[in-house]
Amino acid sequence: MGNISNRFCIVGVGESERSKNSGRTPLHLALDAARAAIADAGLDAREIDGFMSYSENDSCTSHQLATYLGVRPKYVKDIQGGGSSTEMLIGDAIGLIEAGIVNTVLIYRAMNGRSGVRMGGGGWDVNLLQTAIDGGSFIIPYGAGGPSQWFGLFATRHMHETGITKEHLGHVCVSFYEHAQRNPKAFFHGKPLTMEEYLNTPDLVYPFNRHDFCLESDEANAIIVTSAERAKDCKSRPVYIMGISARQCHPHTHYWSDLSQVASDYVAPELYKMAGVKPADIQVASIYDCYSWVVLRQLEAYGFAPRGEVGDFVAEGNLKMGGKLPSNTAGGMLSEGYTHGMNNVLEIVRQVRHEYKGSDRQVENCEVGICTGWAGPDIAGAMILRN
Repeated sequence: MGNISNRFCIVGVGESERSKNSGRTPLHLALDAARAAIADAGLDAREIDGFMSYSENDSCTSHQLATYLGVRPKYVKDIQGGGSSTEMLIGDAIGLIEAGIVNTVLIYRAMNGRSGVRMGGGGWDVNLLQTAIDGGSFIIPYGAGGPSQWFGLFATRHMHETGITKEHLGHVCVSFYEHAQRNPKAFFHGKPLTMEEYLNTPDLVYPFNRHDFCLESDEANAIIVTSAERAKDCKSRPVYIMGISARQCHPHTHYWSDLSQVASDYVAPELYKMAGVKPADIQVASIYDCYSWVVLRQLEAYGFAPRGEVGDFVAEGNLKMGGKLPSNTAGGMLSEGYTHGMNNVLEIVRQVRHEYKGSDRQVENCEVGICTGWAGPDIAGAMILRN
């Protein structure tokens, strides 16, 4: 990739209402989010010529969304994917704009993730295990039929090797629940979590109890990406993309020789090199948090704490307001809502452009932030943004 640092911006973000039973189609939710992002950027919908989305076969198409916005797009793209797809599509948008194919791209995720299609819904047909999920016949019969079981295995091994404890997982959850208390739109606003309650909650899949799991929600999020030159004509304060690693892969899990590695370990060096910054320069973070342990492992990968010391890092309160790295300040996917990570991107954009200035929700003097994506230990992406 060429030098794209500071040449492309996020100029608009928006979301629909968040609920557990929207009573609306993903198209309706997508329209709400898209219109909010367009208004945020101060654009006319017809100025957007590229539309992209990702889903798990649970959404509307980009062409449908563009049509209902009254737009004839030059480019549409719908991929199947979850975590780290936001960063990947932002990378794709940058490439398309750089090539002169489009000027401005709207990226969205719309889902009825609670009332409609739910992750890990089960109901496997014993005769179709291999096609239910990749390698299904080798893992489902042994109780590994969903992400919580898979990540639980990686977490348990990592905890054994590094000394991380259940209480360290709890510090991640307690910190993010604390942030949710400042966010009226968070599902767990008004429902703080104490360490005592966390430790007394039974495990669902070791080492995770229900607080360690991301939420299921009905909602849509949208992001608008354009060039730095065109961003000058937008209403919003642009957030510049200093560096991005769109979607790197670790060798497939069946062939790993070193289970202590994850894809984020490959992402971090390239990301910091492109952005021209170090971990110490990052002032605010959105860390993909499908499970609490995933946050700890990424904090290691991106250089915020050495291997074996990440538990102490979170126990010292560094993910909270006033800590070294305030993270997931809207509550994250553990306590705000869940759109496979896009809601975390919306929050980092708002923090970096100081949208909450004057309130206790704003991270003080934050100019540079990191946002990470995680599809699993084997696939990851991230980007660094600046004011």
